[in-house]
Amino acid sequence: MKSIRRKLVLWLAGALALGLAAALAATYRTAQEHFGRVFDEELRQIAQAVHLREDWIDEGMVRIAREDVAFAVRAYDDGGKVFFESGLPSLPADAPKTLDPGLSVVETVDGPWRVYTHVTPEGVVQVAQPEAIRDALARELALGMILPLLLLIPLLGALVAWVLTRSLKPLRDTSRRVQERDAARLDPLPIDDVPGELVPLIEQINALLARLAAALEAQSRFVADAAHELRSPVGALALQAQLAERAQSAAARAQAFDELKRGIVRTGRLVQQMLDLARLEPGVGSEAPAVVDLASLVREVVGAFAAQADSQGVDLGADAPPAATAEGSASELRSLVANLVDNALRYAPAGSAVTVSLRAAPEAAVIRVEDAGPGIPMEERKRVLERFQRVAGDETSGSGLGLPIAKAIAERHRGSLILSDAHPGKQPPGLAVQISLPLKKPEFREGRQTPARSGRSPAR
Repeated sequence: MKSIRRKLVLWLAGALALGLAAALAATYRTAQEHFGRVFDEELRQIAQAVHLREDWIDEGMVRIAREDVAFAVRAYDDGGKVFFESGLPSLPADAPKTLDPGLSVVETVDGPWRVYTHVTPEGVVQVAQPEAIRDALARELALGMILPLLLLIPLLGALVAWVLTRSLKPLRDTSRRVQERDAARLDPLPIDDVPGELVPLIEQINALLARLAAALEAQSRFVADAAHELRSPVGALALQAQLAERAQSAAARAQAFDELKRGIVRTGRLVQQMLDLARLEPGVGSEAPAVVDLASLVREVVGAFAAQADSQGVDLGADAPPAATAEGSASELRSLVANLVDNALRYAPAGSAVTVSLRAAPEAAVIRVEDAGPGIPMEERKRVLERFQRVAGDETSGSGLGLPIAKAIAERHRGSLILSDAHPGKQPPGLAVQISLPLKKPEFREGRQTPARSGRSPAR
């Protein structure tokens, strides 16, 4: 398992180590340059301080004030004849006797030497020093400066680990609070005395808890409503079965069985609608999105309800363009249109019309289902979009799930549902349900729209 604290400590320790290595290199380079300037100046001063005298030439040696001096001195004439040279240290035998004045580096078998050549009328004086001595002094100085800092690395690592432990305590507290939450406790996490960096995370967790609480509440409400709604039709089926058993005549028995069949159909539709609504719950997967021909889908649904419309004496028609496409679930969109058409047929009086139209709007496809029924009062429209809610005084058969299913499917497809009067100012005003769905490019192809109707009257 990855640890933020361990990762930060390792990164900080690594950064400190790299920084110290860079500081060591820079210190060594600076000390090397500094010692080079100092010793080069000493080379010049020693060379200029040596005066060639006859007694020195006769003796063949030059006196050195200290025995441990780190410089070698040699004097010779322009012919290369050595007048004298220091004992220890002494210039290597392969060091050239040059007549060019100034500083130079001489490569010898003992390593590079720094040489200063001083040319005078009496002869040439060379003062030299191994560069290894300078490098050793530079390393000693650099290590002496870096060593205390190296000892600080474990101390700094321990300090950083302690600071991180204290700084990450709010994160551990938040984790513990989240662990304490369950389905029975979904209250929001406190954000008092929480570091600002954690506030966005806690706010998102609180939003998630709120959505989870709402989903659980909706699920509980759905189960309770479903149990309540199923109790009545199941009880009615049992009663109708008992009436069929007790019927004294064949006609009474046939009538009881007809009622029982109709009750089974109503109960089956209620169960199917409840299953459809359960599939639309958040978190429940659906089929993969595909391009759906809405015009064909509308005409297919209208054709499926044609027989029912004819039996009720209702003129059911589709007014759709030759081709219109949207992206989504074909089965869910078919269920959406079917629920709206079924609702419209339930409330449409005999001799009236129900029209399903499809139109193009900017960036959206609009499906509109209109009927000539009693409509829904303005103050009731929000409530009837909730599960198992119906208009007060409504005596038609139904469960109050058709519009909620249509609304849930529309929202699942990033669309919307709007209720309005189909015939404003008239009585009855009818109901118009408008669904807006995002278009799938290319948009509707313009052309002559051919209405398709199932009834006897021409398209409105």
